[in-house]
Amino acid sequence: MTFEHVFADLGGIPATRLTDLQGLAGLLLAAANAAGLNPANPPVVTLGPRGVSAALVCHGGHVALHSVPEAGLCFADLAGVSGALPQRGLDVIIKRLGAREVRTDARRRGPVTQAIHPEGS
Repeated sequence: MTFEHVFADLGGIPATRLTDLQGLAGLLLAAANAAGLNPANPPVVTLGPRGVSAALVCHGGHVALHSVPEAGLCFADLAGVSGALPQRGLDVIIKRLGAREVRTDARRRGPVTQAIHPEGS
């Protein structure tokens, strides 16, 4: 079994989009739907002294956002088991937030086949 994992650093986002807690909850659900993920619980969105954190735990994956509204920055993270399409969910997030700067990465995650030993062990 493998997980598809995509993540992005997003910039140039209007602060009003990153402080709209209800809008972010809807965005998590829309991204999960686009990725083929089924929510296990309602989204959790919290505004705190260090920005906004938003997460949606799904059966076999997740959608998460962390942002600093006053800087227009957001980190997005989506993962799902084989068959999920997290890139589609990330595309929804990028478009709806109106990010002007985007840096993305993707990884396939799966069983560890070889032990990793810290240097000097």
